[in-house]
Amino acid sequence: MVCVALCSCNGIAADNDERMVHCQNMLERGLSLGMEREDLWFDPLFLVVKGMQDKQLEVLEAIKMFSDMGLNSTGGLSNNSNGMPKHIRPIMDSALVAMAMMQDLTSAIVNPCDLRLMETIKSCDIIKNNKLYADSYLEI
Repeated sequence: MVCVALCSCNGIAADNDERMVHCQNMLERGLSLGMEREDLWFDPLFLVVKGMQDKQLEVLEAIKMFSDMGLNSTGGLSNNSNGMPKHIRPIMDSALVAMAMMQDLTSAIVNPCDLRLMETIKSCDIIKNNKLYADSYLEI
C-alpha cells in the first residue's frame, strides 16, 4: 500500500523547515502504524509560479532533501503552471519536471497526453541512466 503524505498542515508550508517537520511527523506516524518507509511518498506541494515564483527552488530543494533521506517523492506537477496561458503550460511543466527529476523526484501526477512533457520525462530518464538509450526511446 502506498500513501501520499502532503508536507503541509493548515495551508502551504512557509518554507522547507516547516515541510521537513511535517515530513518527519508523517514518517514517524506511518512507521508507528506498521507502514514501511518505501510505502510513504512525500509531496512537497508544487506551487503556482504565478504569484509564488520565489518559492519554486525551495520545492526542488525539498525533493532533494526527501531523496537524501531515502524517501520517495511525488506531487501534482501541473500545479506550478496553473493560471498560465494554455500554450505556456507545457513549456513550464516540462522545465519543472526536468529540474525535479534532477533532484531525484520519484514520481509525479502529470498529463500523459502532453507530448512535450512525456518526451521530456523520457529524455531525462535516458540522461539519468534510468533507461537504456535506443533510437526509438520516444516510442517506447
